[in-house]
Amino acid sequence: MREAQGNPAGGPPLPRAALEEAAHWHSVMDGHPSTEETRDFERWRTASPDHERAWQRMRELWSLLSAPAAQAPPDRLGGLVRDTAARRRKRRRRTASGLALGVALLVSAWWASQAQMPWLAADLRSGVGERRTVELSDGSRVTLNTDSAIDILYTPTERRIVLRQGEILAEVAHGAPGRPFVVDTRDGTATALGTRYVVRLMPDATRVTVTESRVRGCPAAPGAACRDASAGQALEIRAASVEPVQPANRDAEAWTQGRYAVIDTPLPEVLAELARYRRGLLIYDARALADLRVSAVLPLQGDEAYASLQESLPIRVRSYGPWILRVERR
Repeated sequence: MREAQGNPAGGPPLPRAALEEAAHWHSVMDGHPSTEETRDFERWRTASPDHERAWQRMRELWSLLSAPAAQAPPDRLGGLVRDTAARRRKRRRRTASGLALGVALLVSAWWASQAQMPWLAADLRSGVGERRTVELSDGSRVTLNTDSAIDILYTPTERRIVLRQGEILAEVAHGAPGRPFVVDTRDGTATALGTRYVVRLMPDATRVTVTESRVRGCPAAPGAACRDASAGQALEIRAASVEPVQPANRDAEAWTQGRYAVIDTPLPEVLAELARYRRGLLIYDARALADLRVSAVLPLQGDEAYASLQESLPIRVRSYGPWILRVERR
């Protein structure tokens, strides 16, 4: 397969992480970076050839998005309807070039990460922004949040759900004695001692939030101690330990209704969560927005949440076609 167009440096496809980091650094350097930030940026840029290629990709993207449409390379403006009105022609060219480049960037990132996508071989999966519910043979129900994947392994002695990616809500039917309901992740297991709980794979742990009855969390390491949690409590399971934590969200199941409820939460944390539900790139400088806090109930579908944040906070949200959204401080 050939790499998507739009890579000025050529070579193999870029890793998704390099593209995301380049987007972050572009946001930083496009403002008023401190000496320390400039030094950190140069260190990042020279740390890997992929970093330099990703940086050049990002520069080209933003250069073409911000330049007058008449200056954009003709090969990036294919498929335009000719119009005798120059102003309309420029508007259309600007939109088309932004869309083409956004698609090229996203396709390249998607292709580069295919080998790491665990959901490709999963029994059941959901797309970005999608929620999906399945009723199992014993009457239990599992709801997959955005971009999630599970395997379903039912035997006469056990009901096991393997969470490969993302987040699920498990509503557990009472089974026969000696046939436990277990959610299995790379970090360990969360066994139902009741009926209802949320399990989410985080970058460095598995978070379990109990909404009804109790759950037992056990690390993957043999002999490691387990811990129980009751309704309203949460656990973080790592390979060799399990610890109680404050629930990240007072309404852990809000996403099942298409809502995200937060109280006094840093804006970058809110944006990181909203990004899970949106296809394309969401670009922002977390440090510049770190002191802004959010208390709200936000919709997860479409871009309504970003419009609401823009109305209530000193931020500006810029859209570059359907694929790229940039949040910056006013």
